[in-house]
Amino acid sequence: MIWVNIILCGIITFLIRFIPLSGIMPRELPLKIKNTFKYIPLAVLTPIIFNGLSIFENNQYFIFENFKLYSALIAVFVALITNNIFATISLGMLSFLIMNNV
Repeated sequence: MIWVNIILCGIITFLIRFIPLSGIMPRELPLKIKNTFKYIPLAVLTPIIFNGLSIFENNQYFIFENFKLYSALIAVFVALITNNIFATISLGMLSFLIMNNV
């Protein structure tokens, strides 16, 4: 059964890469499909970031000592105010370094 799953995953992976390059798909995608592509980074990065911000130690969440969470909140606040990626990353990292080393 595991070999069937491995082969099936290989076929699906091949088809995902082959079909757009083969000419089977139209050259221009419909507007509805193009508009849904803008949500892909949000859907992919949100679980990665949330997993990195949560701390599990002995099956407990540590909210008060979680400097990553506070730094992320500062970074979100800076991002909403400035709309500047450099300022967001810089102030988020700086706040984490200051909180972690104090």
